Amino acid sequence: MRRKLMTTAAVLAAMIGSGTSAVLAERGPMPGFGGPPPGIERCAENFEARMAKILKLTESQRIRIKALLDAEREKLKPLMDKVHEIREQLKQAADASVFDEAAVGALAVAQSQIEVKLIVSHTRTLNKVNALLTPDQRELLANLMSEPR
Repeated sequence: MRRKLMTTAAVLAAMIGSGTSAVLAERGPMPGFGGPPPGIERCAENFEARMAKILKLTESQRIRIKALLDAEREKLKPLMDKVHEIREQLKQAADASVFDEAAVGALAVAQSQIEVKLIVSHTRTLNKVNALLTPDQRELLANLMSEPR
């Protein structure tokens, strides 16, 4: 049971993360990264559509899960924007001619507090999505997540 919950948590985190990647994509690729491999689009809708097909979600499940995930993404956007801001500040601190350990420590604490909120939110959403899946869909999802890549 715990393994299934963890597997489902990982899938939901991936689903939410794919939405987060859409937010990140607006800012362009990170320096040193060329983006996804050719033919693979980073898009929450593509991931959600693939998972809906694999899990054989009903139209009602699709609508309800999409609404949950969209609401979650919207709610997390300010937190994600703050994480990006902190990362930029950390990059600037790393590039500075004088290292300010106290400032970096404060930024790290702020980032970790946001990450705690993100984890709680992701887990809460996972619980809501799990409640919408049938036992067979949960089992299929667990089996998919346990396959080696």
